[in-house]
Amino acid sequence: MPLTQVIDYFNAHLEALNPQASLRRHGRYLYENGQVSAELAGKRLQPSQRPILELAGLKPMAHESRMQLADRHSVQETTDPLYFFSWDREDVIFLDRFLRVLHALHHLSLHGVDAAPLVVDVHWRHLQAVEASHGAVFEALLAKLGLHPREVVLRLSALRLLTDSHAREASRSFQNHGYPLLAHGVPLDVESQSWHLLLEAGVEWVTPEPNAMILARRGREHWPRIAEWNREARAAGLTVWWPGVDTPGDLGAVTPLGPTLVSGRLLGDRLQQDQRVQ
Repeated sequence: MPLTQVIDYFNAHLEALNPQASLRRHGRYLYENGQVSAELAGKRLQPSQRPILELAGLKPMAHESRMQLADRHSVQETTDPLYFFSWDREDVIFLDRFLRVLHALHHLSLHGVDAAPLVVDVHWRHLQAVEASHGAVFEALLAKLGLHPREVVLRLSALRLLTDSHAREASRSFQNHGYPLLAHGVPLDVESQSWHLLLEAGVEWVTPEPNAMILARRGREHWPRIAEWNREARAAGLTVWWPGVDTPGDLGAVTPLGPTLVSGRLLGDRLQQDQRVQ
């Protein structure tokens, strides 16, 4: 089915994202000039991607979803304002699914159904809003796109997984539906038993806390803590992904760690150059 028809279908069935949400009356998916985007509550949503590469050989292994949020006042690289204004539980559920479907539509427009997995966010407020059977509705929506849950890596807050039993119950439900799970932002000073807690929650991928690359750039002072975190994650059998590799120095800094996956502006630009040459 042509992508235009798929988008028309989803626009006609927005209630499938959550029939009780009032926000569904203020959103629609768009396909203009070969680009997938959306409008929601007066804002323009433009999805994009960044490749996630295997460190050995720098081959693309997955794609990280990203979002630009624009209105007449500003352009932001975050969807937080949408959640800030979605106080109602039903609207939060709708919003989270709306964004994930948008990323999936954009993914299909770029790669078709045989692409490497796509990493998408599950907001912590969505985990709070849904009581049980996490992942079932999104699985049905993916099926409409010809995608299987194993092709979509769900990115969850590591801090929520480590501190909130309901978040861990939700993650196990996602796992039972076949989604690979990523714990985002695992603290560098995490306790050893926390790795087992993440494994029990169904986590397969991890990224370090957001400032880890900044600390790695500073060098010797923080290196033992970074190296130990990396060793413990790998020893637990987790796939380690280091995002934020934006300079040649960053790549040189993380290479001795032997992380499985890396991403960032430097690697994305390099991959695009290689593809143009080919």
